[in-house]
Amino acid sequence: MATEPDAPTTPREMAERAVTPTAAEGGPYGLVTASANAFWAPDGSLEVVDTDEYDDAIRVVGQGALLPGLPVRTSDRGEVTARTLAERLDAAAARERHGRDARTGSGEAGNEPHRPPELPAGNPVQVGSLDDTRYGINSRGRRTLLSETHSTIIDGESRSLVYPNTYPYTAVCKLYVRYQGTPGGGWLYASEATGFMVGPRAMVTSGHVQPPAGKPWQIQVIPGCWNGQSVYGAGVVSYVSDTRWWNSDSGSDIQICRLYDPLGDTVGWFGTKNYDSGWEDHDYWTMAGFPYDINLTYMSHETAIAVRDDDDGDDINVDGHGYDTTQVESDADEASGASGSPLWGYWNGSPYAIGVHHGVEHDGTITGTETLSCASGGDGFLAAVNWARRLWG
Repeated sequence: MATEPDAPTTPREMAERAVTPTAAEGGPYGLVTASANAFWAPDGSLEVVDTDEYDDAIRVVGQGALLPGLPVRTSDRGEVTARTLAERLDAAAARERHGRDARTGSGEAGNEPHRPPELPAGNPVQVGSLDDTRYGINSRGRRTLLSETHSTIIDGESRSLVYPNTYPYTAVCKLYVRYQGTPGGGWLYASEATGFMVGPRAMVTSGHVQPPAGKPWQIQVIPGCWNGQSVYGAGVVSYVSDTRWWNSDSGSDIQICRLYDPLGDTVGWFGTKNYDSGWEDHDYWTMAGFPYDINLTYMSHETAIAVRDDDDGDDINVDGHGYDTTQVESDADEASGASGSPLWGYWNGSPYAIGVHHGVEHDGTITGTETLSCASGGDGFLAAVNWARRLWG
């Protein structure tokens, strides 16, 4: 049971102490990552030639399809394989050579957040909703897949659009999942989701954020997304190079990702903590993401969320060790597209995620069936994040 000093700061207290920026006060405006200008040519070499049609324009010529962005290199369930063992040994050797980075946190207790000093911290600008339409519940059973369009509103709509130019909203990412349907073909749309940075290159989203099996695929990552691109410009974008994922129930729906670019150094990242049942029914928590029933390309958030229940989730194997997971069930409003959102609170003004949003749970109660939003948390969530930090930074 948690003692009072361990409890996070309430959103009301954060609002009283924080200052809302009125204009851009710093950030990576104009940054262009290496991935922003990357293309994949799976069927041939490329040649860059001048074009006469427009000044300062070029044409890239290839033998086959030229696909924007970069594909996922490796994607595995979270068990240790020969490749992940080699990565673990390489990461250990690097830590031995360079010393432990203080930002990586300590052990499995969770890791610390990081706000780049040039990023403003404060209340984001509340924009309001673009769509007053309300949707009912259309979830199926205990598991909610991203492809199953659904919306869950609990005790009335509580979300609003928010302009993500303040930390930690800068570290919440819009995800586009695409796959190559046929050899030599272009990228096809699979789904949209949310993710959040937990390290320089490490990102977390839901384990069920997957394309059709057995095909080349891509996850495009846009931090601080507003109107389909980062608030810092179209050049602030990356792609997932490697993933490890779990998804046997709503407590273990977790995916850790390595990005091609170290976006976390620029946009910051979240710390993590284990949920304590002593915090039940207190409105400590915030969730931000891209639910379709508010807007898929503009970020929205909800504050003053209360966790109503926590149940045991399936055990997962992380880096050769078993860990329990927790279904963290709250009264947050949610919908398709919000999968992978962070559920977080503030300790000493810094954001710590207690889980990654999964979908909806239906709990049997004395008075009937209770519908609650569900995040995947617990020891397994912390272990997965720390593994990502050890592997990828």
